[in-house]
Amino acid sequence: MFSLPLFYVYLNQDDPKKSTMKKLDRFGLVRQIPMGKAANSIVLTPFSDHYLNIGDRDTAENRGISVIDGSWNLIDSIKDLKLRFPRKLPLLVPVNPVNYGKPGKLSSVEAMAAALFILDFNENAQELLSKFHWGANFYAMNSEPITEYRKCRTAEEVENAQSLFF
Repeated sequence: MFSLPLFYVYLNQDDPKKSTMKKLDRFGLVRQIPMGKAANSIVLTPFSDHYLNIGDRDTAENRGISVIDGSWNLIDSIKDLKLRFPRKLPLLVPVNPVNYGKPGKLSSVEAMAAALFILDFNENAQELLSKFHWGANFYAMNSEPITEYRKCRTAEEVENAQSLFF
């Protein structure tokens, strides 16, 4: 199956029927875990001081990647979490129906797929996105920035790559 464990923490802030991670869980592609366990994996959070980059690949393989599945309207509720490997994603454009075209406001599945693409787990990312009718459009919309981000090893390199597109 996947070459690394994928997790999510469900905050119960949105309709569970619309949760992209709950859908992936039903397919057996991700697993719900409590926040305490997620803290030891790479946790995708916009509040991190560190960008996810290809140098995080070994940590992802060994510890997994987690997303926090909550509402963008309540994002401040996760601002002060104590995490061992917090990482933020560089800007990408969402294609999900809720936040289509709003750079940075990715759905949980888009965030997880973006992390997988950046870490060069392309097949895993495509598998996640294939479960959504709009999923294939995510890579099509973001392939150029993802290709650049994958080359980056420092925050400065990520910010320079980001400035090429946003």
